[in-house]
Amino acid sequence: MTKLRIGNACAALGLAMLSAPVAAATPPEGDVVRTDLARGDTAVPVEIVTGGAPSTLIVQGLKLAPGASSGWHTHPGTEYSAINTGGVVLQTADDCAGTEFGSGQAVFIPAGVPHRVANDSAGAAEVVVTYTVPVDVPLRVDAPDACAG
Repeated sequence: MTKLRIGNACAALGLAMLSAPVAAATPPEGDVVRTDLARGDTAVPVEIVTGGAPSTLIVQGLKLAPGASSGWHTHPGTEYSAINTGGVVLQTADDCAGTEFGSGQAVFIPAGVPHRVANDSAGAAEVVVTYTVPVDVPLRVDAPDACAG
């Protein structure tokens, strides 16, 4: 009797799977244009944590002239950037010599990490920067030079 019930259950499941509607992707409707603003790859895995509180997403275009820098600062949330043109050097307290990032690369900076971004090249650098920060909190907090001394 048990074998018969199992067989009937398997048959019913098979019929249900055959008769279930198949999900299909739908194409865009109307005049839709999608433009990639930036694309960059990271060399390490990235984890974004917002702490369960409401967040604000901010996307900025950043242009650094040759010799320009952001100055030392922090953000109350994660920063992730894609380098579109040129290159930048990222300094943190753990990497005072700095790490170079070029076109097509991505940079991830966790919340609260003091850092400085500079363009040490002869040409302009263009970066698309995305921040995920707590609602109603200033985006940038100036910080002392973490590599001084």
